[in-house]
Parts: sequence; C-alpha cells; structure tokens
Amino acid sequence: MTDKRETIGEADNDAAGEGLDTEPFADLIGQEFVDFLFEHSPRKVGARIGKALDHFNKALRLRGVDDAMGAIRCIAAEEELVVAVFELLKLNEDDMPEHRDFVKKFKNHYVKLAFYPVLSQFRFVLGDMLKHGVSFNGLENYLRMPIKPVLDQEKLKLSIGKEDGEEVIKINPLDFAVSRDDLDDDAIVEEMLKDFSEEVAKQNGMTVKEFVSARADFRNKLLYATDGGYGEMKDTLEDLIASAFSLAYRDLLWVLVALTGNKPANKDWGLVSQFVGLYRRVLTEAKILSVEAP
Repeated sequence: MTDKRETIGEADNDAAGEGLDTEPFADLIGQEFVDFLFEHSPRKVGARIGKALDHFNKALRLRGVDDAMGAIRCIAAEEELVVAVFELLKLNEDDMPEHRDFVKKFKNHYVKLAFYPVLSQFRFVLGDMLKHGVSFNGLENYLRMPIKPVLDQEKLKLSIGKEDGEEVIKINPLDFAVSRDDLDDDAIVEEMLKDFSEEVAKQNGMTVKEFVSARADFRNKLLYATDGGYGEMKDTLEDLIASAFSLAYRDLLWVLVALTGNKPANKDWGLVSQFVGLYRRVLTEAKILSVEAP
C-alpha cells in the first residue's frame, strides 16, 4: 500500500520545480532564469510554473503518440503560466494596476487563453527594441545601444550598453511605456486595440470576440464531440509546439521573470498599466467582461 504522506510530499516537490526536467523551459529563456523563477517566486507562483513545466514535459513525450492529448497538455501549460501571472498581480496588488475584474475569473478558459494574444501585441511593439537595441532621434544610423536581460540583486534588469559591450546602465524592464506621438495612455490603448482587431481580421478573418472564442474552444473540440461530430488537429503536435506554444511559453516566462521582485514606477503608468488596459478592452470586446473598468 502506498504511503499517502510520501505521495503528497512528491507532489509538493514537483509543484515547486524540484524533480522536474527544466530543460524545455531553459531552452526558451536560459537555465539561470528558470532557476531564478523557482528560487525567488512566491510558493503560489512557483507551483503554477512547476505544473506548467510538468504539462509541457508530458506533452513532449506524446509527440507522434497522441498529438491531440499532447496539445491539450500544452494548452494547460499556457493557462498555468497565465494564472502564475495572475497570482503575482494579486500578491503585489498595491503596486499594480486594478486587476480584480479579470483575475477573479482565473478558472475561465476564455480569460486565460485571451492573455497571450494580447501579450504578443506588446511583443510586436517592443520586439525590435530588444532585438536591435535602442537609439536616439536623429542618431539611428550612428548610435545603437544593445540591450540584454541580466539578473541583478535578485531582480531582472535590462542592461543597456555600448556597442563594444561596456555597460552604461541597468533599467527595470517595467519602467518602459509604449508611446505614439502625443497620445495619452487611454488613447494609446485604443490604438493598440484597433491594431489588434485589424491583425486578427487579417490573419484569421474573425472579430476579436470570434477569435477569443475560437482559441478557447480549440481545447473543447479536441476533447468532446458535438451533434455535428468532433474536431481533429490539422497540424502535428511537433509543428504546434514549434510555431505557437514555445513562443507563448517563452514570452510568458519572461513576463514572470520581469514581475518577480520588480514593480512599476507608477501603478497607473508604463507597460503593465498599458497591458492591463488593452487586456481588459479585449475581454470587453469578447463579451467576457461586461464593463471596461472594474
């Protein structure tokens, strides 16, 4: 007969990341940052990250064996990482924008699976800066300062340096904001929602509401039949991991690293505030939230 105490102990260790193969996540963001998350995340957050890693490890073993169940594991891993972000928001409520209206819906698949597409909108905006560095107006062709993520005093910082590698300054990654001409934050969020809606329509031929519903319903179509039959995957699990899930995990893990130990300079300004604003607008467009603000 299995000792119940040992079973619980093993489950607790796995939840904290112990005993799990961390290589799949390390391949995405680097081993030192994965170790940082498990060492410095609050227990609630680390448990979610550990479970996401567990799902992904099991999904990898299902490639070519049961692709549909592997995809469901991958979806569950994404949702667990999103809930880990929610947990960090809750634990740092005094320093973060208002979030209770969507965080309290953490069991809703539509809420969780709308998170990454909104996050990817910020990646499109900020990706060029992180890849190519920063410059200054009028000096784009002469001066470009590379950026790299580093750990400093148990926090993620963006190290901005000279082209020869000499560091100039370290910056809190949350101390940035998307700017457009002279628009204020509310207007910028509306512009980003417009861009998001146009991109969804261009790539998928859907409204925001249809897109959010379709993304969340993909899981149900793999699991359950309807009166009209049941759904099957058009892509292999291998392709889905390479083209979609790995990108989502990478970006969500970086969000978790950035939020662990850091806080924005102002809860109503910067990337976190803008993201929450856009996410809320997308959830409102999708009729998941009945109002635009809590």
